[in-house]
Amino acid sequence: MPPKPAEPFVPRLALRPVAVSLARGATQSFQAEINYPEGMRYLRQPVAWRVVEPEGGTVTAAGLYTAPAAPGTYHVEVRREDFPEVTATATVTVK
Repeated sequence: MPPKPAEPFVPRLALRPVAVSLARGATQSFQAEINYPEGMRYLRQPVAWRVVEPEGGTVTAAGLYTAPAAPGTYHVEVRREDFPEVTATATVTVK
C-alpha cells in the first residue's frame, strides 16, 4: 500500500485561564498553549499578547496581565505570530 499522505498541519492555540475576576491593579499570568508543525522547534513561543480595550490594563510579552484602576470588563488576546489568523481571547472582570 502506498504511504498515507501527511495530514495538513492545523495550528491550534489554547489560552488559560479563559475568564478571571481581579481587583483593580492586580496581576494575572496567562498561558498560551500551541502545537507545532512536525520537526519545527522554536526558541520561544511565537505568540503576541495584547489588551483589546485601550484603557484595559497592560500585558507583557510573557502573558502577565496587570489590571487597570478602572473597574470593568476587558479582554486579553493572544495571537500566533506564525499563523496570525489564529487567536484566543480571555475575559477579565475588574472589580
